[in-house]
Amino acid sequence: MGMAENDNLMRIISRYLSGTADNEEIKYLEKWIGESGENKKCFDQVRNIWQAVDTKNVSEVINTQKCLKKVLQRISSDSPRKNLWEYWGKIAAVLLIPLLIGNIIWFSSKTRKEISSTAPVLNEVYATFGTRTALKLIDGSLVWLNSGSSLKYPDKFTGGKREVFLNGEAYFEVTSNAEMPFIVKTADLTVKATGTKFNVLGYKSDLKSEITLVDGKVSVSEIETNGTSTLLSDLNPNQHLVFDRDTKLVSVKNEDTYKFYSWKDGKLIFRNEPMSEVVKKLSQVFNVDIELQGSALQDYSYRATFEDESLSEILKLLEISSPISFKEIKRYPLPDGSFPKKQVIIFPVKQKI
Repeated sequence: MGMAENDNLMRIISRYLSGTADNEEIKYLEKWIGESGENKKCFDQVRNIWQAVDTKNVSEVINTQKCLKKVLQRISSDSPRKNLWEYWGKIAAVLLIPLLIGNIIWFSSKTRKEISSTAPVLNEVYATFGTRTALKLIDGSLVWLNSGSSLKYPDKFTGGKREVFLNGEAYFEVTSNAEMPFIVKTADLTVKATGTKFNVLGYKSDLKSEITLVDGKVSVSEIETNGTSTLLSDLNPNQHLVFDRDTKLVSVKNEDTYKFYSWKDGKLIFRNEPMSEVVKKLSQVFNVDIELQGSALQDYSYRATFEDESLSEILKLLEISSPISFKEIKRYPLPDGSFPKKQVIIFPVKQKI
């Protein structure tokens, strides 16, 4: 990678981590991360450094020696025998980031002074596929974003409500404020709370949305085409709601809720789930196309817990513990040089592909 391309990559990474990257930059970064394990490791190191420093303290942010020391320590502990020059690009990247952060902070501060003090600035944060992202909102509420999810949120809450916009899956721990309810909007639902813990699953590409309440109380409403809301249900702790936007059917059940939000701890928990649901979850988390063949496998009940395993490791464990086999389809570059989404076929163990 040339110096100019490296500088451009670092600029995109800094914009991504600060929530200011546009869609084209996000696609470029996701493609780069997916090209090799080294690229992903480099990005993870830079992101960890970014999250470790206090961006409110500029003197802390621009302390490049501290950043360099952290990277050197991590590199030393990860691969003590590797030549340091192999990691020079990663070190240089981290040294550049504090300067970029400083510029972002200065630019953001300058821009906000020019905007009316009553107008909030809408930020957006993404969790790339195969990763999870955590953030803290201005009111102290905590949010965990699952793989392939995005959250839009203001830099300050106004109008008597705390409103955020979700595409994908997120777990919320909301600070209590009865006078200013916390509202999560997805493509089809509105979830209203004052202070509680809950999980929202609402990918735009999925016909089903799910709300899981861990603690407190939430109200779930459907967003009508004219913009109005219709109450679907009030949830109590340990209740799980499923809404089918196609049929408009609503199901509310008492559940062992941890399996629905264990992803935030790096776990995938299946408790007698049909194989069709297992495949669906794996497809979402790892951004792959998985074809499940054989009608008998659709409802095959599966029970397992995976913790931070890769897709390949999970597929091998599935093959060992259930009557299935799988085949990964070889990918070939497209005309533009990019590669199509990974494809996997899961089929009954006696069937040949």
